[in-house]
Order: sequence, then C-alpha cells, then structure tokens
Amino acid sequence: MRASLGMVKRMKASHTVFIPLVCFVMLVGCANPDPTVSSSPMETSTASRLSTQSSSTLTPSISVSPDQTQNQPGPTSSPQVTPVENTATPTIPYQVPAQYDLDATFDYYNHSLSVSEAINYVNQAQESIVDMILVVEPNLWPGGFTLDSITWDNGGTIDNYELKDDQLHIPLQQPLKSGDKLGFKIDYQLVLPEIPAPSDLIRPVPYGYTARQTNIVDWYPYIPPYHEGEGWLVHPKWWFGEHQVFTVADFKVKLTLTEPVQDLVIAASAPAVQNGDSYNYHMEGVRSFALSASTEYLVQTTTVGDITVSSYVFPYDKYGGQEVLQNSADALELYSNLIMPYPHTSLSVVEADFLDGMEYDGLFFLSHGFYDLYDGTPKGYLTFIAAHETAHQWWYGLVGNDQALEPWLDEAMCTYMEHIFYENVYPEYPLDSGESLVDWWWYYRVNFYDPGGWIDGAIYDFSQFRPYRDSVYLNGAKFLDDLRNLIGDEAFFAFLRDYADQDAHRIATAADFYSILKEHTSKDLDSLLDQYFQSSN
Repeated sequence: MRASLGMVKRMKASHTVFIPLVCFVMLVGCANPDPTVSSSPMETSTASRLSTQSSSTLTPSISVSPDQTQNQPGPTSSPQVTPVENTATPTIPYQVPAQYDLDATFDYYNHSLSVSEAINYVNQAQESIVDMILVVEPNLWPGGFTLDSITWDNGGTIDNYELKDDQLHIPLQQPLKSGDKLGFKIDYQLVLPEIPAPSDLIRPVPYGYTARQTNIVDWYPYIPPYHEGEGWLVHPKWWFGEHQVFTVADFKVKLTLTEPVQDLVIAASAPAVQNGDSYNYHMEGVRSFALSASTEYLVQTTTVGDITVSSYVFPYDKYGGQEVLQNSADALELYSNLIMPYPHTSLSVVEADFLDGMEYDGLFFLSHGFYDLYDGTPKGYLTFIAAHETAHQWWYGLVGNDQALEPWLDEAMCTYMEHIFYENVYPEYPLDSGESLVDWWWYYRVNFYDPGGWIDGAIYDFSQFRPYRDSVYLNGAKFLDDLRNLIGDEAFFAFLRDYADQDAHRIATAADFYSILKEHTSKDLDSLLDQYFQSSN
C-alpha cells in the first residue's frame, strides 16, 4: 500500500444522511452518454440559511451503476515514497495577451444582461495579425446574443465585422505587428436560455437558468489562442467534452442588478466587493470568469490558510454541502502541497441544478444528482467528483491544454487525482470488506467499466460518450498509475510539480508532457506509451 503523501487525513464521517433509492447514471464531463440532435445548441464538453422556498424543478429518478457495495483490488501499488512538500510558485514569467473589462447590468427576473465590454489585446506572436476572431458562445442560442455596437478604443466605429455561429470576425485596419496592442469595445445584450430538464435528447448545459438557479458562464466574447503560421485556434462544438481553448487573461467585472432581489446570493470565480446592488470582481491570469445566482443558496465556508472555500447548496442538501466543503478544502490543501500552491484567494463550489459537473477558474459545479446520492460516507460521486473538479484548478486553470484535441491532458490527470485524494485524505477509512477506499475507487470508478482504447483521442474521434469517457478519463487514469509504478513516487510527483511549474499559464501539449517527463526518469517508457497512445504506434 502506498504511503500517505499529503498532510490531510480524514477518518469516518461524523454524520449519516439517509436518502431514498434513486436511479443515476452520470460521470463527470457529460450527463447524457448518447445525445441526439435537438433544438438546443450542441454542447461539448459560517453557514447561513438564505431561503427555504421550494422549487418547481423536479428531480429525475436516478440510479447508480455499479453497486457501491462491491469492491475489487486496483492496480499494484508503487513503492512507499513520500515526495517533498512543494511550496514553489511558477518560475516561468508570463504576460497575459488579453484584458477584459466587463460592465454588466443583470435583470435577474427576466434572465437577461446588458453588457459593455472593453478588450485590450497584445500580439504575442512573432508575426503580424491581419484580423481578429472573437468566440461568442451565447450566439449559438437563437435570440441569445444581440450585438449593439463595436468601436475601436479611439471611438471609431467598426462596421465591417461578420458574426456567424460562435465567431465574430473583425478585419483590422492595418496588420497588428508582434508586440503591438489594440483595444476595442463591444456592447451587447444577452438573453439567457432555460436549462432544459433531463432528457435523452438534450445534454445538460451549465449556461442559462432554471427555476432556482441562474448560471452566467462562457458569457462574454473572448479572444482565442493564436498559433503562428496557422491562425486563430477555434474548434467546433461536439456532442460531449469541452471544445473551447483559452489563454490566460485578466478580468475586471462589474455586475449591477436592475432591481433589488431579496435573498439573492451570487457565487463567483472571485470574491466580490459589493456596493449596494453592484458586485465588483477582479481576477488575473485566469482562463474564465463564471457566476451563479440564486435566492435559495445556503452558503457554507471554511478556510485553507488565506484561501476561502465556499459551498453553495440548496437548503435540503445541507449535509452534503458540508461534506463537499470539507472534501474540496482537503483536496485544495493536498494538491497545493503536492503540485503547486493554489493561485487564487477563493474557491466556490456550486450545487448544479442540472445533471453535470463543470469547472471554471475559481468555481466549479457539482450535479445535484451527486448530492441526492450522498449517504454520509466518502464512498460516492459527491466525494470523488469534488476531488476531480478541484484538481481542474491545476489541470485546466493553471496548466491549460487543447481540451478538444488533447482532452487527456486535463481529464486523465484529474481522474487520477481522485485516486491520490483518497489515498491521502482517507488512508485508513474502514470498509466492511477490509479493503481501502482506493481499492473501492478502482473498482467502482474504473475497473467496473473495463476501460480500454487510446487515451490520446480528440473529442471528435468518438461518436458516443461512453467510449470517450472510458478511453480518456478511465484508461487515462490507468496509464498514470502504471507510469507512477514504473518510475516511482519520488520521480512521479517531481514530474507533476515540474510540469505545473514549466507550463503554468500556458497551453501545454502532449509533447511538453513527454519532454518534461523524460527529465525525471531514465526508465524505458516506449512499451508503456505503445500500450496507451495511438500516436506511439
């Protein structure tokens, strides 16, 4: 059995919650394994009671597969080597290519926003840029995005733009040379879509509203990465997985309510400075900025050093919210010690009123289905998906990647971080079988599905969610465990720290992963890579 690697250990939960038998088939990243075409856009990828009003939203019948009571041993453990606690900060200097200043007026009851957005951009490529592309996700919803005006920062009107699907194309008056800057302002209206009820036809999406929650995510036009010699990196949506690729940017956000809303609570990627009905946020070096609003949120908080962790749940999920809060805080502390210190001052964990989980910088959603299944123990989705989504703050937020073409770089890593979480936070948690939670996790999360397939596939290589999940998430976790066993704990965790350090604030690639890995081991990796990677064959 592996030695405990972190400083956080937890034993048995102090409370038990009994729930009715319900039916649930759900894995992080997609709630609908085989979606079909629909009218909605194709989607890819100190507590205080605030309100106790009931919601008209129905909770679907759910079931768990496999049976949580079954256990099966996982892969062979590696030597008991504890890596040195990491306190380093990124050593690679970086400059954000874009700054976004968003001034939004939010009509909570009518589910709409009026936004004035100023963008400043510096060309970091070693070549001139002749046009700009902005990604506009809300335009994929009929009537969801209305462009009022675009002007240069000198006040000149831009009228030769083209808005089609999720792309806003702006020809430049003259080429933007390497190192040069430009600025422009966009005024627009957003009408948020209603998040549909669970269905075999429609995959849940975070963006929009339900009877008890409004989620403002991927809501502003943003500049995608630019690749020299190739142009702007923009991918089409797919049935599952995430298709967007983000550079880091600085955000200044002002959200003003059109009218006071009693008991309204807003969860966000960063702490708010509130002034009446206005909420002001500032966040630097991040890939996204998300908000979630509700009059029903119960807020629970804890701290990890100087970091505030907040859980936003619906009142009837109070105990599940407490467990999520503690597990997320434990995961944050563990990953900060093992990889790199968490780079923000807060983390918001939001119960999602849809059957999915999704990560953003400083905030992530956990499906209400996970809370419905909570039985008072750490054996379940509520625990390991909280660990998974917390890990995305490092593998997606800190170290970016092309989530459409190389999704394994964040999803396999975050799935394996669930394993690392269990072996460190719950190393001695008793099971009736006498086995560890790690053994249970290997069976329940991974081996039950007998995953296989190349882990380096793009989201477009899969026609259904199940093969995608099995290959990228689950077989990806098996690869990382085999790698750890091959090179040993000391080299494995030194590699993770170095990978995070060298690629912090960048968009990492598989080539970066391999290159840094080979700096930490002299082992022959060819047979291992041949087993898991199509690109090695």
